[in-house]
Amino acid sequence: MGLNWAEHTVEIDAPIDTCFAAIIDYETFPSWQGAVVDTEVLDWDSKGRGKRVRLFIDAKVRKVDYTLDYSYDQPTRIEWDFVEGNGINAADGHYLFEDLGNDRTRATYKLGLEVGIPLPGPVARRAHKTTLKGSVDDLKTEAERRAASSRKASNGSGAKPSGKAREDALAEKVGIKQETRATHSPPEPEEWAPQDDSTSLVELPVKIAGRAAGLGIGAARRAVGVGLDVAGSVSGRIRGLTRDRF
Repeated sequence: MGLNWAEHTVEIDAPIDTCFAAIIDYETFPSWQGAVVDTEVLDWDSKGRGKRVRLFIDAKVRKVDYTLDYSYDQPTRIEWDFVEGNGINAADGHYLFEDLGNDRTRATYKLGLEVGIPLPGPVARRAHKTTLKGSVDDLKTEAERRAASSRKASNGSGAKPSGKAREDALAEKVGIKQETRATHSPPEPEEWAPQDDSTSLVELPVKIAGRAAGLGIGAARRAVGVGLDVAGSVSGRIRGLTRDRF
């Protein structure tokens, strides 16, 4: 009877490496290849890629399975040798990938099958073409899904926030108001003076010291010194006036 050949080409919005990785991910085929019922990787090559793979296919007219030995020219070409099959007498072909640039790839699947069951030629050819086209279209969908997921992950991995930023974010999340770290400048001299006539000479150094709180030990000490000097000077003047009057 000979091989019945079919071929289909699509352009995929995904990098060539993503397309190649998807089409050799045999164990995931049942989840995104519509015609694949099940797969079994029987052997692996030295790079961890499937070398001998058994595929169970729903070929529309009936379910078949066959085992292939794969060889790779990564990331542009995949070929296989037919080992054995149930409902398939022979299989040959290849997958080709062409890098179009700008993260786009052209994929071409060419497959020749010799079925082991009696089918009218037109029926066999139609089923073969439909299954092959569906396989390539499914690859396009899966590769573009993987590429979109990869781009999303890359866009979300910006620079890590600083330690202070992480603290502020955590504090906001749990409802804690972070203490504002401000740099204090010494108040103007007039702010150290008493604000009303009720401040006694004894209270004046204490109030000045209180106003200097938070400026540091050195600033507080200077403030208290200024207060004592002011108080001493005023007291001396009062004593001089008292002697003059009496």
